[in-house]
Amino acid sequence: MESNGDMLLFFGRWHPLLVHLPIGMLVLSFLFALLGRRKSYAALAPAVAVTLLFGAAAAVLSGISGYLLSLDGGYDAQTLSLHQWLGISVALVSILCWLLYRKPTIENDPLSPLRKIRFAFLTLMVALLCLAGHFGGSLTHGEDYLVEALPERTRQLLGWQPEQLVIKDVQEAAVYADIVQPIFRQRCQSCHGPKKQEGELALHTMELLMKGGENGSVITSGDTAASELYRRLMLPEGHEDRMPPKNRTPISDDQIKLIAWWISVGAPDDKQVKTLDQPEEIKPVLLALEGGADGSDTLDPNAALADLPPPNADAVEKLRAKGVKVVTLAANKHQLAINAINYPEFNDEDAQLLAALGEHVIQLELGDTKITDDALEPIGKLASLQQLHLKNTAIGNAGLAHIVACKQLKYINLVNTKVTDEGLHALTQLPALQAVYLYQTAATATGVSALAQSRPLLQIDTGSYQLPALPTDTVVYR
Repeated sequence: MESNGDMLLFFGRWHPLLVHLPIGMLVLSFLFALLGRRKSYAALAPAVAVTLLFGAAAAVLSGISGYLLSLDGGYDAQTLSLHQWLGISVALVSILCWLLYRKPTIENDPLSPLRKIRFAFLTLMVALLCLAGHFGGSLTHGEDYLVEALPERTRQLLGWQPEQLVIKDVQEAAVYADIVQPIFRQRCQSCHGPKKQEGELALHTMELLMKGGENGSVITSGDTAASELYRRLMLPEGHEDRMPPKNRTPISDDQIKLIAWWISVGAPDDKQVKTLDQPEEIKPVLLALEGGADGSDTLDPNAALADLPPPNADAVEKLRAKGVKVVTLAANKHQLAINAINYPEFNDEDAQLLAALGEHVIQLELGDTKITDDALEPIGKLASLQQLHLKNTAIGNAGLAHIVACKQLKYINLVNTKVTDEGLHALTQLPALQAVYLYQTAATATGVSALAQSRPLLQIDTGSYQLPALPTDTVVYR
């Protein structure tokens, strides 16, 4: 047998369903009243009172269920209070509107003086309904849930840009305060911050983060694999436990890598980056926070700081509509990083959209997608491209022939592609190339050696690591 508290919460969780009934019916009553003021639509006037009656009843039920849901806690008190009282106001004003629009039942109706301005009350009801809905959305999706969905062209017109994490000198940065906490603020705190704590988990302070949530700790210092926070971030898209959940702004691969690295070095809250062990794979990710590119020592300062006009807004919007991440590399600049991590169906046809972005594209992540060699033809026209991820794709030698025109390319990841020794010859024609990753390709030791001889300073990673034996690796039983 369930407790009363559980049953109340059960009814409270009907609120998201019930709340749409008054929204639809009350807005419909307003439209009926608005149209009914014209002679050609006068037949709609009698429907106003009926829709108001059902709308008001639904508003009352929605208010009751919302109150029961609020008892579960985890919501910002101020936003919740505004949403609650606005919801109550909607219910009360809708009841008043119903009384004003229904036929009087007594001869000396005390509401008669108000009937002359009843449409004004109806307008007030709709305004309160919009405000209540806005604060309700803020409770569940965060304060910026509307702005985040604006098309790029509108953002530019309004002068709004998403928060960009750019650090002048990443080695001097405080790893928690300057890197990890801003990531939590951008991607996690709409559900786990000062205004809302789903699952009793808050991430806006180090103390609350280490305290964990209703199911215990989410961080195991020094052990990434054992940390529940990391496990949730790594779950496949669409999994019910994945964080951030579906329909929220996803967290990027690099942001996950930074969080994983921070946990692996002990999850410190008072250390600078330069004092911590930095594996080779995390160095380019850290460097990218300065506006640098993964896998290279620096971005070309001229490419990073050049004043470019805004990129083709139509191409940007089409890519984002498919789920492709398109972000600017620095505030008030128009150079772009493009990542298809959330759109594995990205194909050769989609790649044609990239050609319209030309010199704006600096970083391009197309790993684990369905592109073939044909996709590299438009990519080869990206003259300012400095970083290219192609791991786990069908790219081969013919594709690499297209990118020899990318004279600023510094980093290319070809892990698990069809590239052979023949394809490596194309890499010798990239004068700025500093790092290439060839693990699980068909390139032979002979081909890699030839590439190394022609480009002595090129960092070539084939994944054939041999770790030295340590005395502690051997256990001797006596």
